[in-house]
Amino acid sequence: MAKNTVKVDISFESLLQAISSLEIAEKHQLWELLEAELFPDDEDSSEDIAEIQAARADYKSGDYTTFDQYVAQRANQSA
Repeated sequence: MAKNTVKVDISFESLLQAISSLEIAEKHQLWELLEAELFPDDEDSSEDIAEIQAARADYKSGDYTTFDQYVAQRANQSA
């Protein structure tokens, strides 16, 4: 699949200012795009990507267990 490349003449300073004005959700989208560009991994399947996105959504909503909580739960199960 061929990539279309568009070059825009914008100063790095202007780019930084534009990024700082983005909402947090937009910054996360930008982060994901940059991560994909900087660290391309042909081995990521659509299932892997879906799992990662689900885990990020769970974390964002507070639906996670800390390591300390996990250890305490395991100790209670063993007792």
